[in-house]
Amino acid sequence: TKQAKKLSLKNVRISKLSNLSLQLYSLLLKEGYVKGDADSKALTLYFEKKLPKYEFSELGFREKLFLYKAYLWYSLILQDFVSSYKYSQKWVDLFDENPEMKIQNPVFYLKGIDYLLESLYFSKHKTKFNKVLKKLKYDVDYHNITINENTKTLAFLSYNQNKLNGYFLDGKFTEGLSYVSQLVKELKKYEFKIDAHHTMVFYYKIACMYFGANRNEDCIFYVEKIINNKDLKMREDLLCFSRILNLIAHYEAGIDADIEKLIVSTYKFLFKMNDLHQVQRKMILFLKNLSNIYPQDLKKAFIKLHAELKIYENHPFERRAFLYLDILSWLESKIENKSVELIIQQKAKLLVK
Repeated sequence: TKQAKKLSLKNVRISKLSNLSLQLYSLLLKEGYVKGDADSKALTLYFEKKLPKYEFSELGFREKLFLYKAYLWYSLILQDFVSSYKYSQKWVDLFDENPEMKIQNPVFYLKGIDYLLESLYFSKHKTKFNKVLKKLKYDVDYHNITINENTKTLAFLSYNQNKLNGYFLDGKFTEGLSYVSQLVKELKKYEFKIDAHHTMVFYYKIACMYFGANRNEDCIFYVEKIINNKDLKMREDLLCFSRILNLIAHYEAGIDADIEKLIVSTYKFLFKMNDLHQVQRKMILFLKNLSNIYPQDLKKAFIKLHAELKIYENHPFERRAFLYLDILSWLESKIENKSVELIIQQKAKLLVK
C-alpha cells in the first residue's frame, strides 16, 4: 500500500541520516578539524553522497534531529562556525518547540545546548553565549529536563566547561581563578562519572586559565597531567596544543634548564601526529632559536613572528591553532610589554556582539 511504502521510505531515510550523523561524529572525535583543502573536498563529497533526499515538510522530530546533527558535525569539522551555530540553534529550537522531548530525550537536548555554546564561543558571540548559558542553568535548576545521574553529569560538564569559556571570552583569567579552585573540588566528586577525555579537556582549560593569569607553574601542573597520560585516546588537536602550551609556559616561567629537550620532544610529537601546520611549525622554530636571540633583539623577533602568524588568523585550515591557544595575544603581550590578560581584555571590549 501507499502508506506502507511511505513508512518504509521514512525508515530508510531515518537510518541513512542516523548513519551519516554517527559517521561524521566519530570522524570529529578522532580527527578534530580538516587539515587542508584535500580533506575539505573529500568531506564535502562524502557528505553530499551520503545525505539522503528529503522533503523537509515530511520530516518528523527524529529525522530533523539527525539532519541537524549531521550538518552540525559537518560544519564543525570544516571549522565553519557560522553554520555550526545555525544548526546547533535549530537542534535546540527543535526541543523548545517540542518541550516534552526535553523530558523524554534530555541527553540529546543537553548536547544540543553544549554545541550551541561551543559554536557561539568559537565565533565570539558573547551576548548570545551568556544568554544560552543562563538558559542551560535555568532548565536544569527548574527541572525542565529529566534530572538523573546521567543528565546531572552532562549538565555539570557542559555548564562548567562553558563557564570557563565565558571567562576566556572576557579575558578575566585572574577573576576566574577562585572559580577554578571550586571547580577542581567539584571535579573530584564527579571523578568516576566523567570519562578521561572530558577530564583532560577540563585540565586543558584550567591550564589556559592559569596561563592567562600569569600563573605559569600552575599551568604546567595541569598541562602535564594531559601529556603524561599515556593511555589517553583523545582528540589529537588537544594533545598537540597541550604540548605547545607547556613549552610556552616553561619559557614564561623561566624554567629553561630542559627547554631544548622539551622543544625536540614537542617537535617530534607534532611531526609524528602529522599535525604540524604552519602556525605550529613557526612557533616551534621560533622557540628553537629563542636561546640564540640577544635580549635587545627579542622584541624584534616577537614582532616578526606576530606578523608571520597574523596572516593565518582567518585562514580556513590554520586558524584552529588560535582557537586552542591565543598565540597572537601572547605575542602582543611580549611586544607591548603588557600582560596577556590585559591584551585579551582589550580585545574583548571590542566584541560588541
